[in-house]
Order: sequence, then structure tokens, then C-alpha cells
Amino acid sequence: MEKGLSYGLLIIVAIILPGLSSNIWSCGPVQVEGLFLVDGSSSIGSSDVNGSINIYSYSFTLYNSGSDDIYITTVEPVLAQSPYIVSSQDSLRQEINKLVVSGSSLTIQGTIELTGNVSKEEIMNLEPIIDVNISSTQTIPYFNQ
Repeated sequence: MEKGLSYGLLIIVAIILPGLSSNIWSCGPVQVEGLFLVDGSSSIGSSDVNGSINIYSYSFTLYNSGSDDIYITTVEPVLAQSPYIVSSQDSLRQEINKLVVSGSSLTIQGTIELTGNVSKEEIMNLEPIIDVNISSTQTIPYFNQ
């Protein structure tokens, strides 16, 4: 009876132990090639034209880590849902029309209008951009002969 119990415990341990230490056999993060957001900065200030509007200025850098060049046609930051954001989603779409060569980067800059009725605490917690939509085109060979 003891022998059967020992074999049973050994089998259970052999099944559970690899599951608990699965990170030992993990291959780690998978390297993905393509366009990545690698750097960004932002600032908030008052509008020179209208004192009741605050301006959120942003700048971010896209890096092409892939082996192929990428032609970017448009970039559009996706806005968070906030009562403080005055800018419309459509007004942020930028026509880029530039080639980002493999191993190079491109910096994108823009502004978002905010209401002037924002406290310092609300400004500190405000993150108006949640994603960035990027449109690109790809050129493929036409029936190589």
C-alpha cells in the first residue's frame, strides 16, 4: 500500500511541478518587427488666442525595427472619453506621406484643445491619448517576368 501511495505522489508531483515552473522553459518575449512607439512627451499650457482654452501638446517617435521600409500615409491619435477635451477626433488626423526606412524613426507632433475649466489635479491625471491609429501603404511587385 505504501508503495502505491509513493508512486501516486511521485506522479502528482511530476505533473504539478513543471506547471509551477513553466517560466524556466519559457522562451521569453518574442521579438516582433515593424513600427513601434519608442519615445513621447507632452505638455499643457494656455492658448495664446483664447484664455478659456488649454492646449495639450504632444510629440512621439515611431521607430521601424523591421527589415522592410514602411510608407506612412496618416497618423491619428485616438482620444480618451473626457469632458475636458474640446478637439474632435477628426481634427487630429495628420497626413504624413513619408517613408520610414528600416532602422530609422519619424517624430509626430500635434496639439489637443482642452477646456479652461480644468484644475491642476485633473490636468495631472488627464491622459487624452489612449492609442494611435497609423495608416500605411505597401508596394508589391507586379508580375515579375
